[in-house]
Amino acid sequence: MKKIEVGDWDHIVKWSYSLARQYAIENLVPMGVTSARKFDSYKKYKKPLPKRFPRIPDEYFMRKGSWKGWRDFLGYPEQKKSRHYLNYKDASRVSRESDIRNSKDYLHWKERPANLPARPEYFYKEWNGWRDFLGTIYQAPDPRHYTKLKIADVRIIKHQLKMGVPGAILARTFKVSEMQISRIKRGENWNDV
Repeated sequence: MKKIEVGDWDHIVKWSYSLARQYAIENLVPMGVTSARKFDSYKKYKKPLPKRFPRIPDEYFMRKGSWKGWRDFLGYPEQKKSRHYLNYKDASRVSRESDIRNSKDYLHWKERPANLPARPEYFYKEWNGWRDFLGTIYQAPDPRHYTKLKIADVRIIKHQLKMGVPGAILARTFKVSEMQISRIKRGENWNDV
C-alpha cells in the first residue's frame, strides 16, 4: 500500500477507500479500534474523526464499490475469517462440564475456550435451543419477568376496573396500551392473578 503524506486530515474533501484505510490504520487502530463494533463505540463517545471522514465507512465505500470488509479496512487482511470451532456435540459437552446453566451464563463466560463460538445459536445448524445445548440443568426464565406490569399492578388494575375506572385512564397510569387493559378485563391476560 502506497502511503500518502497528509498534513491535516480535516482538509480532505472526498475520501477514497485507500486514504480512509490509511487514516484508520494510522490513527484508529492504535487507539484500540479493531472492529466494526469498536468503531461504532468510538463514534458513540464522540471521539475525534476528520471533518468529512465517512461516518459509516462500510456503507459509504460499498456504494462506491471499493469496500473490502472491516478486516481489510483496519489492516488485518491476513486473518482468516472462519475459526475452527468444536462440533455441536463436543461444544455442548464442554459447556455442561463447565457448569454453564443458561444462555446468560454462556454469553458472559469469561473463560470460554476459543474453540467455542460466542453465539452458538447462530453458528450450529443443528441448534435446538439452550435446553438441548446445556442439558436438563437449563431453566427458561419466567416470561413475566420482562413485562411492564407486575402482579401487584395487575391486582390494582382488576380492582379499579371493578370500581368502574375507565381503561384509558388505567392505561395512561400504568403506561400500557388500552388493549392490554381490555385483555386483563376479559381475562385473556393475567387470568391467574
